[in-house]
Amino acid sequence: MQEVLSRARLQHVRLERGRSQALVIPACAPPADPGRRHEIALVLRSMLARLTGDAPASLRLERTGQGKPTLGGPAGLAFNVSHSRAYSLIAISSAGDIGCDIEDRFGDEDVMGLCPAVLHSSELDAMERLAPHERQDAFRRYWVRKEAVLKAAGSGFLRDPRHVVTGLDRPSATWLGEQGPAFVIHDRRIEAGCLAAVASMDAACSWHLLDG
Repeated sequence: MQEVLSRARLQHVRLERGRSQALVIPACAPPADPGRRHEIALVLRSMLARLTGDAPASLRLERTGQGKPTLGGPAGLAFNVSHSRAYSLIAISSAGDIGCDIEDRFGDEDVMGLCPAVLHSSELDAMERLAPHERQDAFRRYWVRKEAVLKAAGSGFLRDPRHVVTGLDRPSATWLGEQGPAFVIHDRRIEAGCLAAVASMDAACSWHLLDG
């Protein structure tokens, strides 16, 4: 979590066997701004096109019944996208489903109000053992880890996040009451107050900060 993000230009990012790729992109506008969404969509298409060898305009970006974005056709690549106030995050894998999340919100009142709706009882107990000044950062880490796993599974927070136990540093999640995919969780601190996570079938994840 303390490693410095390597700076990379888009054309230099490689998808290595056994590694997911996470591309962190500084924001040009608020998350809901159409211009920002369009810019990230262009970056995504450019990256997928380079990895597949297809023209960007020919790529078929589709959605599952639960709304998860997918790449149509036989390319064998999975991707996911997330936005915080200061950054966007694109994650790509050739090993199967992938999910990601990046977060720089949540004040103390948010944490108090959301913890019971998001955390399993064992995670609530762990939060209680933390010093008050540590809980905001810990909750962000819980949140991104859980959302990355749930997005990789295809449901996002449509599924009760209390039923997937990620802890703060478990290598993978435990599914309660059902069998779930064995996603590996890769998380990083992007900067103070901003955390991100990727959940994939890959054993490792390479993190890059887009540099122009």
